[in-house]
Amino acid sequence: KDALLYHGENWELMGRRWGKIEKDFCLKNNAFDISKIPDIYDCIKYDLQHNQHTLQFDNAEELYINSKYLADIVIPQEYGMTMNEKLMIGQGICTPLLKKIKADLQRNIEEAGEENVNRLNPRYSHGVSSPGRHVRTRLYFTSESHLHSLLTVLRYGGLTDNVKDEQWRRAMEYVSTVSEINYMSQIVILLYEDPTKDPSSEERFHVELHFSPGVNCCVQKNLPPGPGFRPHSRNDHPTNKGNHLSSESVSSADNSPGDSPGPSSPVVQRKET
Repeated sequence: KDALLYHGENWELMGRRWGKIEKDFCLKNNAFDISKIPDIYDCIKYDLQHNQHTLQFDNAEELYINSKYLADIVIPQEYGMTMNEKLMIGQGICTPLLKKIKADLQRNIEEAGEENVNRLNPRYSHGVSSPGRHVRTRLYFTSESHLHSLLTVLRYGGLTDNVKDEQWRRAMEYVSTVSEINYMSQIVILLYEDPTKDPSSEERFHVELHFSPGVNCCVQKNLPPGPGFRPHSRNDHPTNKGNHLSSESVSSADNSPGDSPGPSSPVVQRKET
């Protein structure tokens, strides 16, 4: 009991933490409250991540793996079981965030022709391939539930036809294999402008989406690889010669960071605005 626990937690407090979870999970009628499974998973994940050197529990990793399997079933159902339920719940959670992102993107489009903007000082532009570009960056730090909901809206919101767009289909297949939104998970929205196109043309702007599931897990670190980019379409597409107007990054600050960040798994969708 002389061993130190993470962030100064003592053994008595750790025992109370686990005791409360056991009390809430095991009901008096010999039934179980499955809504507490995510709490069990979070608790054992926390201890394996931060207190593994002091845990004297031979079955800790087994508890982690089994609770994760159960949590992978329970947690998605909290956001709806059918596609309509998922969309309704997702919109209810992240509509204010969606409105904010849309307003920021629209503002960048409306201000694209303005000349009174800040530019990179030429003294610091050495090695920058396009120092004349004006890039606005906005960061939205939000919760795991908002990221789940935002992914749901992107997946089921009818942005494109999964049958006709092979890249979008592969991207959504990858997203469906990600069972957990970890610390530093992020969705990056990139808005590009092609100044060679007519301002009223739908080809003037296009959007790219990137997604990363965050840090690797403390036990199971075999995250599925992302589908990657389409090099030919990126290199040959005329809008790649245009201006990068803005970068909107939605990131989760939930949970504690792991030992190393997860691999970047870009999911890219080109959609004209």
